[in-house]
Amino acid sequence: MPSTPLPIRIEDAAAYQSVTTEQTTGGHVWAAAEVLLDFFRAAPGLVAGRCVLELGAGTGYLGMHLARDLSPSRIVLTEMEQGNALGWLTRNVEANRRAGVPLPRLETAALDWRWVEEEELGAEAEGSASGKADGGREGGGCEAAARGPFVAILSEAWELVVGSDLVYNEAGMAMLPRLLGRLLCSRGGARGVSMYYAHTLNRYEFYDRDFFAALEAQGLSYVQAWPQPEGDGGGLGAEGAFSGELFPEQRIVVLRISRAPVDR
Repeated sequence: MPSTPLPIRIEDAAAYQSVTTEQTTGGHVWAAAEVLLDFFRAAPGLVAGRCVLELGAGTGYLGMHLARDLSPSRIVLTEMEQGNALGWLTRNVEANRRAGVPLPRLETAALDWRWVEEEELGAEAEGSASGKADGGREGGGCEAAARGPFVAILSEAWELVVGSDLVYNEAGMAMLPRLLGRLLCSRGGARGVSMYYAHTLNRYEFYDRDFFAALEAQGLSYVQAWPQPEGDGGGLGAEGAFSGELFPEQRIVVLRISRAPVDR
């Protein structure tokens, strides 16, 4: 009879406040992370044996459970360094390791989404300085050369990207699609790599509409992977439209986001 795995524990709010200098959403395990974990437990083949990147890992709850239970070949949990968010993530991971939780293939790393903008600005400045004599291409997306401090992340052969409830302010809504526009076509990545993203719909007025429009502007497609849509109004429409309710309730969905066109 298999033994019960050691529990994964997240340090409390007092510890979070003592470690971080900016308190945002990373001190709490949100329901979307639990929904995404259940989704992967029902489809373990999506994770097993794959090289996985988690964006905005926060407490590390999702990534640590995937590492302990679903056998990825490697999993890297990322957070921004600002406010010591990465320090908080790493603290939770190391505390669980000391408690004996097996996390042999798990790493933590810095990833600030603003690096995409800094890289694009650097590329524009370089192109202007050289007069674009080489016919260099403008803008981001797959066509931009990897520059800046996250070149290693962009060039890694990721086979799966994951994240949960990452859109909670205008900056994140704008930057996440730009980051995904780079990650889902990274030079080392397998063709057709997807992100599975647990998203709370209808939390903020207009954010869903603007987020989906920003994904499309990056050449990304998205479909609702869970729950399975029922009928014409059960999920996301072709343009990201919803049921048309005047006061729609918040609900968590799992989206599959990919550069390649996906069947709707």
